Amino acid sequence: MTVDFEDCIKDSPRFRANIDEVETEVVEIEAKLDKLVKLCSGMIEAGKAYVSANKLFVSGIRDLSQHLNYLMYDHLFMFLILSLSPQILFDQAQRSIKQQLHNFIKDDVRKFKETKKHFDRVREDMEIAQVKNAQAPRNKPHEVEEATGTLCITRKCFRHLALDYVLQVRDIANDITETEK
Repeated sequence: MTVDFEDCIKDSPRFRANIDEVETEVVEIEAKLDKLVKLCSGMIEAGKAYVSANKLFVSGIRDLSQHLNYLMYDHLFMFLILSLSPQILFDQAQRSIKQQLHNFIKDDVRKFKETKKHFDRVREDMEIAQVKNAQAPRNKPHEVEEATGTLCITRKCFRHLALDYVLQVRDIANDITETEK
C-alpha cells in the first residue's frame, strides 16, 4: 500500500489507480478491524463470565478449605492463585487489543475518510476548472484569464491536498504494518 508523492503532484493515472486501491484496502481493513473488535468484545464478555464462575468456584474451595488440614490448604491456595490469572489476561486484552483497535478505527480511519472526501471534492473542482479553462472562448481574454486563474488556484489546492492525502495513506500503512507485527 504505497503511493508515490511525485505521481500525486502530476495527478497521473497511476496515482489515481493507486489511490483507488488504497481506499479499497482501507475499507476492507476497517471492516476486518471492526469484526476483530467485536470478536475481542465477545471474548472479553465470555472471559468475564468465566472469571465470575471461577470466583464462585474459588469461594467454594475456600469454604471447603476451612474443613481441611494445612497441607491440603496449601495446595488449594496455589490453585486459587493460578485460577485468578485469567482475570489479568482479560483486563490486558481489554486495554491493549480492543482499545487500541477501537482508537485506530475511530481516529485514524475516520480522519482518512474525511480527508478522502475533501480530496474528492477538490479533485472535482479541479476537473471542472480544467473543463472551463478548455472551453473559455479565446476571443474573450478576460474569460480566458479568469478560467486560467481559477485552474491555477484549484490545481495548487489539489496538489497540496494530494500531498497531505498521500502522507496520510503512508501513515495508515505504517500503522497497519506496526499493528501486524
